[in-house]
Amino acid sequence: MSTAVLDEMPPGADNEVELDLADRPEVRVVRRWAADAVPHIGAEQLQDLLLVVTEMVSNAYDHGQQPVSLRVLVLGVRVRLEVTDTSLDPPVVGRSRIADTRGRGMALVAALTADWGHTTSAAGKVVWAELEHGIV
Repeated sequence: MSTAVLDEMPPGADNEVELDLADRPEVRVVRRWAADAVPHIGAEQLQDLLLVVTEMVSNAYDHGQQPVSLRVLVLGVRVRLEVTDTSLDPPVVGRSRIADTRGRGMALVAALTADWGHTTSAAGKVVWAELEHGIV
């Protein structure tokens, strides 16, 4: 596994890369980093992945106590995203109404991914999501 800082883009050949979120980099920077981590996937799958990254990292920034990291793992035909933070509160799939401007994040994650969930430990939680990219 390689740990990247903002000045270093992860090499596309790695199966697992990690970005430190402790300094709360802008989401656009996180998206660019994530896109560079998976150069082999198609444009449509990449757009889905970037939307999921946006929602998961934004949730960690808004609701997590201290975002820790974003990991991108290539697992066969799936890409797994993991966002770690120090909160023990589980992610919530909100109910969105027309007038609401928030509450759609995890519903989008659930709709765009093959699977998603979270795990907890004494140190916090990991929210994860898996998307199929179709390339082995």
